[in-house]
Amino acid sequence: MKNGKMNDKILLVSSLVDPAGSLIHEEIRRILYENPVLQEQYQHRQFDERLIYIEPSSLTTDADLIIFLSRHASKEPRSVLTVHVTGNFGNAVFGGNPGTLTPAATDMMHAILNRLAKEVPEGYEVTYEATHHGPTSLSIPSCFVEMGSTEREWKDRNAATAIARAVIEAEPEGVISLVGFGGTHYAQRQTEITLTTRGGFGHIMPTRDLVYLNQAMFDEMVSSSGAEAIYIDRKSVTRDDIERIEEYASKRDILIVGQSDLQNMIYISLSDYRHIKRLTEESLAGSGITIHGKIQGSDLTPITIPSDLLFEATKTDPEEFTAGIKSLPIIHLSGKGIAFYPTFITNQENALRITNELIHLCVSILHRNCICRFDGDCLIITKEKFDPGKAASLGIPPGPLFGRLMAGEVVLHEGREITPSMVKRMTEKKICIPGWGT
Repeated sequence: MKNGKMNDKILLVSSLVDPAGSLIHEEIRRILYENPVLQEQYQHRQFDERLIYIEPSSLTTDADLIIFLSRHASKEPRSVLTVHVTGNFGNAVFGGNPGTLTPAATDMMHAILNRLAKEVPEGYEVTYEATHHGPTSLSIPSCFVEMGSTEREWKDRNAATAIARAVIEAEPEGVISLVGFGGTHYAQRQTEITLTTRGGFGHIMPTRDLVYLNQAMFDEMVSSSGAEAIYIDRKSVTRDDIERIEEYASKRDILIVGQSDLQNMIYISLSDYRHIKRLTEESLAGSGITIHGKIQGSDLTPITIPSDLLFEATKTDPEEFTAGIKSLPIIHLSGKGIAFYPTFITNQENALRITNELIHLCVSILHRNCICRFDGDCLIITKEKFDPGKAASLGIPPGPLFGRLMAGEVVLHEGREITPSMVKRMTEKKICIPGWGT
C-alpha cells in the first residue's frame, strides 16, 4: 500500500529463535545507536516463537508499518536476500489463515529492494518472493526482509549489515503500486521491473497458485497492495489464465501494464499514462508507444508530418533520427514492423514547434546524405542508384560483381575497368512540405 518513511513510525520485529532475524535486528540497533536522531522513528519487538506463527493480536502498535526481520529457508540452498508480503492464497501450511492476505508495504518493499541491490555482499542475489506464509490478518502494511538460505548465511554479519542499512536508508518515492501474476516463487521478472522502473509490487501470485484465483481473491490482492495496475508474467502463464486475469482486471477497471509501459513512466503518473494510452488508441489503434523527453499527460494532441519525408529520413539514417527525437517532449508510435509512424503525440502548447523540429530533423538528415533542393513547397531529393540494366549492358553478370559495384568499388571484367559511376543512374523524389518552401 502507499506508505513512505519520512515521518512513519516503523515497528521492527524479530524472533529470538531465529539467528538471522536476531542478527539483522542487532545490526539495526547498532546503526541507530550511532545515529540517535533516527531512534524515535523505530519501535522494537522480539518474540520467543517463530514469526510466521505470531497472532496478530500480539502485534498491537501505533506504528504505521511493520518490518519483520527473518531468516530465509529453502529446499534448494542459495545465498539470497529477499523481501515479500505475507498471506495465503490457499491453505495455511506455514502460519496465518487460509485464503487471507495482509496489507502490503508496497512502497517500502520497492525502496528496500533497491537499497539491497546497492548494499548486497558479493555472492548474494536480491529478489522478491511470492506471497506466502503467516502471519495474516494484520491491520497495517507490513513486509518480511530475509537472508538465507542456510545456517552459513543466517550467521553472516555482512549480509545482516546490508539488510540493516537497506531498511534504515530506504526512502520510498514515486512508486507505482502493482500486483503481479505468474512466475516462480522467486519472482525474477517482478524483481527486474522493480530494480529498473518505478513499479513496485505488493502481492505476487506465482503460476502454481493461479488455481486459487477468482474475482474475490483478485480484488483482495489489489486492495491489500494499494495497487494502481497489474502485471502479468505472460511467458509463464497459459492463454486461458491470461484471459481470466484480463477479465478480472476489466471488471475491476484496473490497468494491465508491461515492463515497457513502466519504463515509459519515468516522468509521468499512471493516470496520465492511461490518458496517453487512450489517445494513442484513438490516433492509431494497436500501436506501441515510446515516450521521449519530459512530456506531460494532460492537454495532449496528435501531430503529423509527411509520411514520405519520415520514410526517406529514417531509411537514410535511422540512428540519427532516433537520437534527434530523444530529448523532444513527444510520444512516437510504432508497430507491425514500422519503427516510426508519421503521427506523433505532444502537448498542445508544443504542437507547432515540435512539428517544425521533426520536419527540420528529417530535412537535415536528407541534406547531409543526399542532393536536395526546394522547389516551392516541395523538397526534391536527388539520389544516385545502382542500375542493373547499365551493368548488364556492359556485360557484367548478376552476382558478386554487382555487390562490389553497389558498394562503390571499381571492378575488372573481361580486361575492362568498370567504375561505380558507369552503372549508376540519377533518381528524383518530390516531397511536398506545406510552408517549407523558399
